[in-house]
Amino acid sequence: MSTTDDHTLAGREVEPYEGEFVWAELVDDDDPGPRTDPPTPDPTPGPHARQAARHIARCAATVARTIAGRLLVGGRHGLAALRHWAAVAYMSDDEIRRRLIKKHLDRHIEDREHATHRVSRLSKQFSKLASTAADYGLDAGERKRLRDTARELDRRRAGLKALEKIGFEATQPSAEQIRRARSLRALGHVAGVLVPATAAAAALTLTAPTTGLVLLPLAATGAWWLAHHPLTLTTRPVPADLLVSELAPPATAATDTHTENVDVSDPEEVTQLAAALAAAGLLALDKRRLEVIAGPDHGDNGHTLTVDLPKGGGKLVTDVLKRLDVVAGDLGVPQTQLVIREVPAAEGGHGRRMHVWVADQDPYLAVGHAPSPLATAEAWDFWAGTPFGQTVMAERRTLPTEFGGGFTSHFYSGIMRFGKTGAMRLDVAAALLDVGVRLYLANGKAGADWRPATTVAHRFTEGTDESGLAEFEALLDELTDDMTARYRTLGTLDTHLVPEGRLTPDLARHHDMPVLLAVIDELQLYLLALPPKRRERALEKLKNLLRAGPAAGVFLTVGTQRPDGEEVPTGFRDLFGVRVSVRCLDSRSSRMSLGDLASDAGADASVLTEDHVAVAVVAVGHRWEIVSVDWLSIEEFATVCARARALREQAGTLTGDAAGQYRVTEPREIRALRACLDALDTLGTDRARIETLAETIGTEGEFEDITKAELGDLLRKAGCGKVVSIGAVDGQKNASGYKRTALETALEAAA
Repeated sequence: MSTTDDHTLAGREVEPYEGEFVWAELVDDDDPGPRTDPPTPDPTPGPHARQAARHIARCAATVARTIAGRLLVGGRHGLAALRHWAAVAYMSDDEIRRRLIKKHLDRHIEDREHATHRVSRLSKQFSKLASTAADYGLDAGERKRLRDTARELDRRRAGLKALEKIGFEATQPSAEQIRRARSLRALGHVAGVLVPATAAAAALTLTAPTTGLVLLPLAATGAWWLAHHPLTLTTRPVPADLLVSELAPPATAATDTHTENVDVSDPEEVTQLAAALAAAGLLALDKRRLEVIAGPDHGDNGHTLTVDLPKGGGKLVTDVLKRLDVVAGDLGVPQTQLVIREVPAAEGGHGRRMHVWVADQDPYLAVGHAPSPLATAEAWDFWAGTPFGQTVMAERRTLPTEFGGGFTSHFYSGIMRFGKTGAMRLDVAAALLDVGVRLYLANGKAGADWRPATTVAHRFTEGTDESGLAEFEALLDELTDDMTARYRTLGTLDTHLVPEGRLTPDLARHHDMPVLLAVIDELQLYLLALPPKRRERALEKLKNLLRAGPAAGVFLTVGTQRPDGEEVPTGFRDLFGVRVSVRCLDSRSSRMSLGDLASDAGADASVLTEDHVAVAVVAVGHRWEIVSVDWLSIEEFATVCARARALREQAGTLTGDAAGQYRVTEPREIRALRACLDALDTLGTDRARIETLAETIGTEGEFEDITKAELGDLLRKAGCGKVVSIGAVDGQKNASGYKRTALETALEAAA
């Protein structure tokens, strides 16, 4: 150290250092001298380090104890839940009792469904045989099979009815049976789940320890969650599928689950009806009470009553009608002997109030057929509807012909010989007695049913031979032309005369715009007889008349036997506002006849039997009812036609065929001949190959896509003979075809 430093240190006051010296050395700045490494520190921790280590250890122990405590609590909860599940403690004795009874109920339902299915299969077999017999007849073997099937069907139906009457009587299990069922279910849990799961976990741990170690954090997480969210181990509520009346516990004097909802003072008829509605799923378990408004009143044929469905049940009379077959079956009567209708508002009714008639005998046969008022009427207003028949309550029913500001057409269907044409005859009679209606009538089967109408019909055609088909197509063309002309005329009138652009009764009667009624009986015969292209064109014309015709006063009454998709397409049937069906062989045919809306609401013409002649199901949208059709014989219809002709002669509205104003309908071969002459004019030549003629006239219209073979057949029928040599044409030196002179000669001869 230098002299300067010594003096400096000597002149200053040096404070003593109270800390601990690890190592120190005084070095001269000018001559530091040799330097040695510092000594190794003492590894013994000091008091601060020991204190920190103790604090960390205490924290770790606290955390470990906390985690272990939570995991143990969660593990205990998990084990308790596992024991609760394995012992089937979550099921109450009542649930097990209901499950034991449900096994017997399921077997009972299965037996009944099997019997029902067997009856349905035999019924379809019988219907198919009966349909074949009606169409083609049967030989001796087939007749025997038909008789055997009928006997077997009767036997099966009797067995099914007996099974339905027996019902289901629940046998209550004893406490020992309930305990045994719980033990068996617990054994299944242990043997079927716990043992395989434990074995799988052990095998996984032994074969793949790493994978087993991965499961430990997952188990710890689950235990931690259970510790913070403990499970409440108790019995669960009885499942909804077991809360049905057949599985309910027996009522006792102390407790009866339905006492507050059943009035023991209700008449037996009301109690039976409530039970039938409950069986059909229309009454809830806690709302089994029907409010009696009137009745029951007993008469010569069964009893009637008026009841309200319970409030809050969410069921209306329309729902009851959809399940009418089930309700009738539970009451033990055929569907035709159960008549339910919604009481209208005019009679104090609403959606839940219904009038019920349970008849002892078929009411539709008892009510009979009333004579049609059209047989004696001097005149009739077709706009007001067609008087059609009466219900089993002897209430008169009229088929609407007009609603929503325009006409709505009628569609009739059902199997033969059950009064379909007779029902259509009422529409025609009502129209003929109104001088403001013009009749177009086409009869596909060419029978005597419609012959009296020839004296008054504007156009009349029958049969499906070539001339009949040509007249049918000409009738559709004339209707289409009349409709188009009608719209042109309506467009020229003042708007106050044509409200919303529709024909009105005043216009029809005072402005020479008669209603155009087209009646087509046995439509399927026409559509089956027409070639594919002509069939498509005829259907398009009919659809156009149905869509655009109502506002112009076009009304269609169409009848067919079985309106399946091949004969009469669904899209065509759905355009009719009113659909009437006599008896059908099966519910599928009934649905095609009446439409989905009415069928979904319960309408089914297949419930009508062989005795229900001239009894029909009438459907307007989703509303439907069964009606006994009025009787109008062919002789009475002829009288109506004579009276209608006299009315038209007096009013000056007798036109068309009835007035001798026939429309000339050329055979198709002559129309093809004229088309070929027009084609020669278009081509600017006096001769052409038949291929060229077929291509020219086959671009559009009636002869669209006609082949040369088809055209050759038509020209030969027209008297043109076979093709001849026509010289050099279309690049051919000696082509074959027809000359204009030959075509004109054939046309003159046909005239």
